[in-house]
Parts: sequence; C-alpha cells; structure tokens
Amino acid sequence: MSYLLNKMGIRGSLRKNFGAIVILAFTGSVIFALPFFRFEYYDAYVSTYHLTNTQMGVFGTVIGVFGIVSYLFGGVVADGMSVKKIIVLSPILTGLGGLLHLLPLRFWGLVGIYALWGISTTFAFWPACVKAVRVMSDKDSQGKAYGFFEGMQSVAGAFTALVAVLIFKWGTSGAGNEVLAMKYVILFYSFTNIAMGIVALYTVEDDKIVLDADKVSFKGIKKVLKNPAVWIICLVSFCNHVFCLSIYYYIPYVTDILGAAVAFGAMMGVLRKFGSIGGNIVGGYLADKFGTGKLMLSAYIVMLVGQIAIFFVPAGVKSSTIIVTILFITILTFFHMNYAMAWTMMSEGAVPIEYCGTAAGLICTAGAIPETFISLFAGNMIDNHPGIAGYRYFFIFLTIVIALGLVLILIWKAYLKRAKMDKSKIDEKAMDKLKQYV
Repeated sequence: MSYLLNKMGIRGSLRKNFGAIVILAFTGSVIFALPFFRFEYYDAYVSTYHLTNTQMGVFGTVIGVFGIVSYLFGGVVADGMSVKKIIVLSPILTGLGGLLHLLPLRFWGLVGIYALWGISTTFAFWPACVKAVRVMSDKDSQGKAYGFFEGMQSVAGAFTALVAVLIFKWGTSGAGNEVLAMKYVILFYSFTNIAMGIVALYTVEDDKIVLDADKVSFKGIKKVLKNPAVWIICLVSFCNHVFCLSIYYYIPYVTDILGAAVAFGAMMGVLRKFGSIGGNIVGGYLADKFGTGKLMLSAYIVMLVGQIAIFFVPAGVKSSTIIVTILFITILTFFHMNYAMAWTMMSEGAVPIEYCGTAAGLICTAGAIPETFISLFAGNMIDNHPGIAGYRYFFIFLTIVIALGLVLILIWKAYLKRAKMDKSKIDEKAMDKLKQYV
C-alpha cells in the first residue's frame, strides 16, 4: 500500500493520514444519500407520497433553512469539538431519520424528517471534515487531499447508489410495487448510515486528527469576516451549490420530457457519481500542478459550453437521451473539479488554519443558501410551465449562474495577483528597514 501511495505522489502528512481521510470521505458520502435520494427516484417518489413538484421543492427549502443555521454555528464548533464525536453521531442520527421516514407520514410529517436531516447532515459535520482534511495534509498537497476526499466520496456514493438501484429494480420486478421498492431503498440507506457511524466509532482516533483548538469560541468569526478571500470563496461556493442542487433536474428532464425509464434516470445518478471520481481526483493533481484558479477557470468554461449545448438537443428524438446523458456526465465531471478545489482556495488565499473550521462553516452557510430556494424555484417553474418549457427556463437560469461563477474565478485570480504584489511590497519595506541596521 505504501508503495502504491508513493507512486501516486502521496507523501508526507497526506500519506500518513490517508486512511483517516478515506473514512471521512465514505461517511461524508452516505450521510447525504437519504436527504437527496428523492431526486434520483423523482417520479417514483412523487407518486409514492402523492406530492407536487412544488412540495418536493419545499423539502429542499427546509434542509436549506436548517442548514444555514447549522453551518453558521457548526463551523465554530468544528474548531473546538472532537471530530470523532461529530462523525459518529451525525450519520447515526441521519440513519434514524431514515427509519422514521418509513412511518405512514403525510407531507408535513416528511417536512419534519427533512428538518432533522437538515441538522444531522450539516451542523459541525462538514466544516469538521473540511478542516480535518486540510490539517492532515501538507500545503503542497492540498489539491490531492481534497481531490481524493471528494473522489472517495464519489466511489462510495457510486457503489451505494448502484446497490440502491438494484434493490429498487428487485423491489419492482415482482408486482411492480414502487412503494415497497422505495421503502427497501430507504432501509438500505438508513442502515448504511448507522453502520458508518459505528465504523467511525471504532476506527477514528482523535489524536490522529488534531484540530489545533482548545475550546469552542466565536471570536474567530470576526477575523474570518474581515478576510476578502473568504467572501470570494463564499460567492463561489454559492454558485457551486446552486449548480449542485440544480443538476438533479437533468434526471426528471430525461425521464419526463425525453421519455427515458425511471431506472435509466436512477442510473444517470450512478453515472454522475462515477464521472465525479475522475473530476475530483484528476482535478486535485491538476490544481497542485497548475494552480486552483487556472483549473477552476477552465472547468467553468467547459461547463458553460456544455450547458449551452443542451439547448440545441431536440426533444422527441430517440438519440437525444444519449446526447443529453453524455453532456450531463461531461458537465458533471468538470463541475466536480470545481467543487473539490473550492476548498483548496482557503489555502491558496492564506486563510489561517486555526480558523479553518469557522471559515468552512461560513462558506458552507453561503453554500446552504441555495437550498432554501432552488428546489422550490425549480419545482414551481416546472409546475407553472408544463412540459419542456419549464425545464428550458430553469436551464437558462442555470447557465447564468455558471457564467457568474466564471466571472468570480477571474476576480479571484486578480485578487491573488494583487495580494502577491502587496506582499512583495511589504517584504521590500521590511528588507529596506533591515538594511538600515546592517
């Protein structure tokens, strides 16, 4: 194993803590399966629980509202609380929420479940993971560290999603009972979450993940808010999460508008996860070699071109499903380069490591804001503009968001250039002052 890691260029702290990062990644993958699996089985979920597209959007809004509050305070907690406790309790609570989902609940009962998931999947869990990965890797391997962290999440997510598809198909193969098949999928994801919490309990060691903090403190928020780099990363995170939540609507577009089967839509979700593996890991190596800014700029350009190309794919043509699926995977591969590398911007922008958890919490808060309106906005647009029109209007909005992300990366590159020049001037002044005493 050591030989293989060495060949892959994984050395130093990253090599020493690689196993711990894999556990964090696997846990981070399964914890988001329950709150978002409804998108991969969109049509079946709507019919099973007798929902409208707008009600489906409400679930996303609930997760977003609870996520904003959770991330804001959870980032501070992540700078002072045991990572082990966070990654053990979070997936177990999420899994228990899944078991509650099996009860004969109506719409408002489901809202309560999504509120629970809004807390259990966010709060201190994600900021703690982000900080832990940064602490457990060297400065010159941040890209690879976050690339493998996101990539291993995709590996675990692809595997569990594939198993879930097989379970769903098995559940519908007999009597074609989608309600029963949906319950099997929920059970699978629930027990997987609980199992990962138990695995973390016996495998994660607190002394292996040092967070460099003695206690929970809110003083870091003020210092973090004064850092321009954090604000730019927050805006990039906002755009990334708008897209992250929006990509789920490619699946009902392919099934509802282009006429593909529900199982094919679920397989698109699996292909998305496999495509993201390459984007995450390859993106990590490229970011370490060429710089985060250059990589993200290139990725946004490819995303923009791919998104525009979808408008030229005609509906009602048999080959359209395949073309849109190929574009979908291409866009998603480059998106995941951006998504993983956004965290390396903290290191590139010199965000102090002792406030990394607090900064991650604020960045996650910015990322959670789209959850309050994207699903509701998309669902309402699809309901009010039946057929292809609703999806086309939503895709126009998505194209604008990608273009905004591209502009933000240009601003980021300009900021880094200016910061480098300012630092050079400070160094020159210090050197001139020193010469006076020599």
